[in-house]
Amino acid sequence: MDTFKQPKPFNPNWHRYCPQKPFPPYRHIPGVTPHPIRDPRGHSYGVEEGHDVEPLPPEDWQQNEDYLYGVDLYNFAYWWEAHEAWEGLWHEAEGTYRLFLQGLIQVSAAFIKHHMRMLRPLRTLSTAGRDKLRQVIVECDNVSGNYMGLNLPEFLETTDAFFAPFFADNVTEATYSKNTVNPLILLTD
Repeated sequence: MDTFKQPKPFNPNWHRYCPQKPFPPYRHIPGVTPHPIRDPRGHSYGVEEGHDVEPLPPEDWQQNEDYLYGVDLYNFAYWWEAHEAWEGLWHEAEGTYRLFLQGLIQVSAAFIKHHMRMLRPLRTLSTAGRDKLRQVIVECDNVSGNYMGLNLPEFLETTDAFFAPFFADNVTEATYSKNTVNPLILLTD
């Protein structure tokens, strides 16, 4: 773990939405760090996950600790862990809510692939995730495209700008180290 560089948050001073839940001691990178759940050295090995007894509907997102913790994990470059936090909700969700969570999960997974310099899965996951989030905008009941506190048009504008260089014909190491936008999740009422 010490020889492989851990991902860095886009903004280490970003606001936390679920500060009562501490971050894991490391960010999981598949094939590099101990698997958090399956490996005895993993940061969540043997830890019983605590979830809401009754799944909360999307309109109660401000009380949904699993969702908010997933946002914190994503914003602080714990992309695998964010994926896991949201996946528990995704299993119980339906309709637009399910599509939204799957979009976030795929975008988060694309950032792991970005960190690992895996271009093909980065392209596939980032496209699939962003396409799902665009579909959520179409299905939203409000004109702003805000869903569960996230302004999807703004978020997609930022993630589109972040991922665009990776769809060029010539992607080099310089492409990976050049970052002009910070695709953070900002939640608002």
